[in-house]
Amino acid sequence: MTPNPLPIPHHNRPLISIIMPTYNAARYIGKAIQSVLGQTYPHWELIIVDDASTDDTENVVCAFDDTRIRYHKVSRIGHPAGVRNTALRMAQGELIAFLDSDDLYFPQSLEKLSHPLLNNPSYFAVYGFEFSIDENDAPLPQAVNLIPRNTPLAEGEPPYQLPPDYGHSWEQIVTSKITNMLPALMLRRTDWEQIGFFNENLCGPEDYEFYVRLFLHNYNGVYCLSDYVYQYRIHSASLTKAPEHYQKLLDSCLKIMKWMFDKAAIPAHALIYRSKAHIACYRYLARERLLNHQPAIARKLAMMAWRDQNVHRIDFLKQCGPILIRSFLPSRLDHLLVQLRRTLRNRAFQSPVCNYQEKTALSS
Repeated sequence: MTPNPLPIPHHNRPLISIIMPTYNAARYIGKAIQSVLGQTYPHWELIIVDDASTDDTENVVCAFDDTRIRYHKVSRIGHPAGVRNTALRMAQGELIAFLDSDDLYFPQSLEKLSHPLLNNPSYFAVYGFEFSIDENDAPLPQAVNLIPRNTPLAEGEPPYQLPPDYGHSWEQIVTSKITNMLPALMLRRTDWEQIGFFNENLCGPEDYEFYVRLFLHNYNGVYCLSDYVYQYRIHSASLTKAPEHYQKLLDSCLKIMKWMFDKAAIPAHALIYRSKAHIACYRYLARERLLNHQPAIARKLAMMAWRDQNVHRIDFLKQCGPILIRSFLPSRLDHLLVQLRRTLRNRAFQSPVCNYQEKTALSS
């Protein structure tokens, strides 16, 4: 674990630039900004780039009177990668962080993410884990269930350990098993300048492609922090959940696969995961369609995976076979089965779903 010496004086702490793209987020963006204002790490700038919102987003943002908040409204760009790149060009900080306008930081999020970078110069990036919440801030079953530590903690040591099936390997990276949620990431500006901007030719999975380039830049310089570092809001208004977006998402995923396995300089031993990486794309998109009550699209995606020459039959049966079967079930029954599976998984890993937010509030 990264050592945690005495706190660094505020005047010696580097500036953190927080990148926040937004579009018609008036319902949530006020809470997102408030979560930044409540940070225990005080030296930050929040760069909000508004992609031509037509709701009350601008008025909500401008109601905050804090010189660290920089608001910039642009003509319609239409994709998050371009909006984030606009904000990145405005960033002045030595460290770069990300927060979507419908998500929330915990009070110590910047503190926790910055500690490995400030205390160990060999690290250039750190990522943690998202804590899923619903539209009303209530906890949801977690995508990754961190395991609470039972032994006394050293100062600054994360209160959780990674589950046994979560590892820092190229198989986990190329098959999207490594978490690639941008608000869980912080990196040094000098390294971001070498990694490059987000790929504006992608629609949806540009965060995953950015993570791959992150590891290609310096695999050993990326540190995994076994802690929940932000609150990820899952709600029905997400643009990627709209049925008309699935083809754009799939096209972008397949573009990444082609680049990664044919052109990117990934390690030779990672090339054997081509089939698993491809099937992970189809499974993720099909699963999202099932969760959003679009079984016909999920079924279509599963059949497209079956016809993909990059996918081995055994990988299809393991990953998309269950999805195909579920696509024929009534949506209500499928939803109940998913909830049951999540409940059993959370119990198995002693997931802190119910009390994590309360513990965080007490410790901040």
